[in-house]
Amino acid sequence: MTDTRKAELLEKFRNIDNQLSPENLSCDGERPISEIRRRAAILNRERAAVVAELGYEPTWKELYPE
Repeated sequence: MTDTRKAELLEKFRNIDNQLSPENLSCDGERPISEIRRRAAILNRERAAVVAELGYEPTWKELYPE
């Protein structure tokens, strides 16, 4: 895997994790629970695909270097 592809995957992972935050996932409580579950399932599948392509679960330090 190239460094560029790895950086792209890490950025995608960060974006997915951001979207999975309770505030974003529920639109601060405005979305119905069925929509929250549907979106969470889609995002978790995307997250799993990124982890599979990377071959490991990225660490916090790798995702958010100082």
